[in-house]
Amino acid sequence: MACRFGTDTWSLQVPTGWRAWHDEECATLVGPGDLGALQVSAALKNSEVLDQDLREFASKHLAAGAHAEATEAGDYAGFEIAFSDGQTHWRQWFLRRGRQALFVTYNCALNSRGAEDDAVRQALASLRQTGQDVA
Repeated sequence: MACRFGTDTWSLQVPTGWRAWHDEECATLVGPGDLGALQVSAALKNSEVLDQDLREFASKHLAAGAHAEATEAGDYAGFEIAFSDGQTHWRQWFLRRGRQALFVTYNCALNSRGAEDDAVRQALASLRQTGQDVA
């Protein structure tokens, strides 16, 4: 059975068979085949996080031509971009709710692209904001 994992301000459902842990910079989830890594980091702002804040955070990728696609992930809304750097495929989500911003990345080798999409999609759909002080 999958379990919930996160911090005092957000959580998600860990896909069955995946491992999850925290380090100083982010939370990491890795599937049973070690094909890729899903990582989540969070930040709090003194006021509500706006779409403009997310776009500033993603400005390097957007200026390089990345196409931002509006998305929702559980309790959060924002946008997603995808790109490859020649060896690695990247998906990044810039999400917000209330005073909280989440930066979520998934990366894998190009030849593994798409293999864990269903599990990643399920995990992101289960994202919940858990702290009253971040709303």
